[in-house]
Amino acid sequence: MDGTYREDRERFLSDAAAGMEEGRYGDVMALADARLQRLPGDMDAHLVRASCRALMGRPSEAEETCEQWHAIVRDQSRVYEVLGDAYRRQGMTEEAIRSYTRFVELNPGSGEARRVSEKIAPLEDAAVPQEGPALVDDFHTMTLARLYVKQGHYRMAADVMDRVLAKDPDNAEAGAYALRVRRLMEGGWKPVVDELERWLSELHRRKSA
Repeated sequence: MDGTYREDRERFLSDAAAGMEEGRYGDVMALADARLQRLPGDMDAHLVRASCRALMGRPSEAEETCEQWHAIVRDQSRVYEVLGDAYRRQGMTEEAIRSYTRFVELNPGSGEARRVSEKIAPLEDAAVPQEGPALVDDFHTMTLARLYVKQGHYRMAADVMDRVLAKDPDNAEAGAYALRVRRLMEGGWKPVVDELERWLSELHRRKSA
């Protein structure tokens, strides 16, 4: 990735943030559309368009835009599963886990993420030395649960925590985290709003840096 692209991206993010702060949503949408003509599938442009629609009080259109972007990401992320499979066949466990985890990160909440995450657990089990402490496996599994929580996919996180507690019912840390996940599930989650708020925060951070 050359310096010209980075400079262009930073300028786009800065102009988009300024335009949204001033309420010039039409201008910002046009800016994002122009970027998509040059760079089809650009993540920043899709999220700018979604952000504008959410801020304009059109959440259903914002969610549709996010889904268009997610579809692109899902297609492009398949290479990480293929890479993970290749590493696994060669016995490169850590590299396989890293590739599978990257796929899961790029496909939060999807059935494919659940399917690929099921490939991670047995690799983590195999990576733990037999004489090592049992808590090492729990640590890696809880790391996966925390990843799901960060993505907002609480049901998958709860399933992971159930697996941890089934192995070790007396694990106080796992019990406390499982309770937190349950409370998050009860409180509900609005994926588009949550994602856009994080992205807008990043825009403002970049602008003020």
